[in-house]
Amino acid sequence: MSSSTDDNFERLPEPISEVFESFSDYILFTDGGGRICSASARVMEFFACPLSGQFLWDILGVEASGIDEFIKAYPVSGVHEIPYGESGGSYSLRLIPLAGPYCSEGYVAVVTNNAPFVELHESYEERIEDNIAALDDSVALFNALFEAAQDPTFLADSSFRILTSNPAAERLFGASSARSGNSCLSLFSAESSRVVRDHFETCTTDIPVPFDELLLTRNSSGKEITVELTMHKVRLQSGTVFHVGLRDMTDIQRLETGLEETREQVDGMNVALRTVIESVEEEKKDMHEDFALQVREQILPALDRMIKEPVPQMRISFGRFIKERLSALAGETGDQFEELLLFTWVEVCRYIESGKSTERIGELLSITADTVRTHRKNIRRKLGLKGKSVSLISYLKHHVNS
Repeated sequence: MSSSTDDNFERLPEPISEVFESFSDYILFTDGGGRICSASARVMEFFACPLSGQFLWDILGVEASGIDEFIKAYPVSGVHEIPYGESGGSYSLRLIPLAGPYCSEGYVAVVTNNAPFVELHESYEERIEDNIAALDDSVALFNALFEAAQDPTFLADSSFRILTSNPAAERLFGASSARSGNSCLSLFSAESSRVVRDHFETCTTDIPVPFDELLLTRNSSGKEITVELTMHKVRLQSGTVFHVGLRDMTDIQRLETGLEETREQVDGMNVALRTVIESVEEEKKDMHEDFALQVREQILPALDRMIKEPVPQMRISFGRFIKERLSALAGETGDQFEELLLFTWVEVCRYIESGKSTERIGELLSITADTVRTHRKNIRRKLGLKGKSVSLISYLKHHVNS
């Protein structure tokens, strides 16, 4: 705007200007013919062109031949929208008749640029659309998870009334029992329903929490089913609801019972296996002791006698005996032990018949006196001598002499 225009343009008095500058609207004053005579500074900044002496409709881009035609198109005291430019912008215009010392029989034009409101409206519309889309996605996701849940699940309000249930709940309890509006407490046994009621009243968590108690419900066929209860509180703008999930524990209990039975069977097998192992170890110990006994009482004495024997033929006999005995101990033959035992018995009988004492026989055979006594007892049993009426030495002397 040029300096000549500024000089010719009538400004508002300072007190009035301060009032109008506090508004975001553009304020223009015209005379009775619609010619602009005063305006707020905000108007001059916005239009950036000379305003003094211009007609209001020219500034606003409206075709009119005079004030009467302009007022006919835009009546006073009404709010009118006037489009401008090719960008789709518009003004809101309110024309107020004015009587006063500044513009006698003139008008006050209150012009509002709608562009910021349009942008704000569009921004709000975008945000609302985004929020609606996000809400729709959340609802769709919740429905997908809710419907696809394998465990019976339902939503209930604080008065235990079922709001909705998933297909798994309807399959377990029947569509009529799991229908919206029914009390969820009716799905449980009397004792379990009291437990569920207590959980509703005491539940404060916002995350799913399983409770320790196992509850009893009845399916659509009336069969009792053991379930585990999971619950959490969901706070909504309209109130509070409870997300309730029920897990059928029948198969899990059956598996636990089977595992317990299997564990008991395994424990029994372990006991039997330990018994067998102990028995085998005992047999190994007995075999080792027997082997050591035979070496100590049979083979070693025979070796000593063979070394001391001056007659070559007897040494050969002892050597053959030792070889056969070792073969028997190595498991090459099954009857060598009996032959060795018989040979020992014959030696014992020979010494008994000659009148040798038990201790002396042990010394001669390099065995203990207890072993000699055991041999004497076994010889008597083998010969059928019972009781003490017949002595072994008398029996041997009688049969040897005969």
